[in-house]
Amino acid sequence: MKYDALGVVLACTVCIMVDAAEIGGDSAFATPQVNIERLSAQLQHLATFSEVPFPAVTRVLFTEQDLQARRYVKDLMRSTGLTVREDAMGNIFGRWEGSSPELPAVATGSHTDAIPFAGLYDGCVGVLGAIEAVAALRATGFTPKRSIDVIMFTAEEPTRYGFGCVGSRAMAGVLSTATLDAAVDSVEEGGSFAKAAAKAGYGDSSNTHEDMIAACKLSSNNYSAFVELHIEQGPLLEQRGLSIGVVSAIAAPASLKVEFVGNGGHAGALLMPLRKDAGLAAAELQLAVEEHVLATRAIDTVGTAGLVTLHPGAINSVPRQAHLEIGGFPSPSPLMPCR
Repeated sequence: MKYDALGVVLACTVCIMVDAAEIGGDSAFATPQVNIERLSAQLQHLATFSEVPFPAVTRVLFTEQDLQARRYVKDLMRSTGLTVREDAMGNIFGRWEGSSPELPAVATGSHTDAIPFAGLYDGCVGVLGAIEAVAALRATGFTPKRSIDVIMFTAEEPTRYGFGCVGSRAMAGVLSTATLDAAVDSVEEGGSFAKAAAKAGYGDSSNTHEDMIAACKLSSNNYSAFVELHIEQGPLLEQRGLSIGVVSAIAAPASLKVEFVGNGGHAGALLMPLRKDAGLAAAELQLAVEEHVLATRAIDTVGTAGLVTLHPGAINSVPRQAHLEIGGFPSPSPLMPCR
């Protein structure tokens, strides 16, 4: 991400926050000046809390690297004058109280957990950028009428438990107890979200998933507006020389888990006509996904077989089992507007 483009986008975020939060004090205040060098340094420092060397980032929910990142985010919030609180799911809130705190607040933020070998901007620029936006506004003497919450949502990525947006789903009241109860912990065998959260300092081991979700749910009028600064993660804006894009719709992701079972055997002895190769079946399905997606002719519909596992997994053994996990993001329809 070019720093001049980041500055333009962050400046736009500041303007949106001012418009949404309204002016709560004297209407005269200086033009906000965002400090891109400071934000860039903070993003690079945050990226050092990673399981892999910089500039790649791997930061999985409730691991030591995630806890280090959380402490850093909270320190930045406090140094900017925000009042920090955390909920039972691990969502972090930094509040700038407005002159009329009884009004529904304005929220902004994103996440800091990162998929394996991610970049340093995904999610993080939405959290640290929001803190920088607040710092820029406070420096002008601006007072918001509505309180402003900078939020770091917990577990946006599905890396640890197989499904994402855990914290925001709980806040919205759309995360079921059954979903959390059934989640398989990919970090700690036999673990659960509640146990990992308690170990990380959120509640204790007696907490149930039902209790945690209930404690996090917000009322429908808690916030009046929400804005998230995010990288595109695609090439279109850069190819077209544009610094900013505005989201008009959100794709609804879908996923499939597929198992193929064949006969297996020694690769040097089992004749080709007699094989039922689970690996080849998996490969054909991957190609079928690509063919189907391309046939839609929709530029923003995508499909990926991001996880393929063969058993026994040896060069001299015909695969007897194949496991695939396929993710798809269909082109947004008018039925899925961004509100």
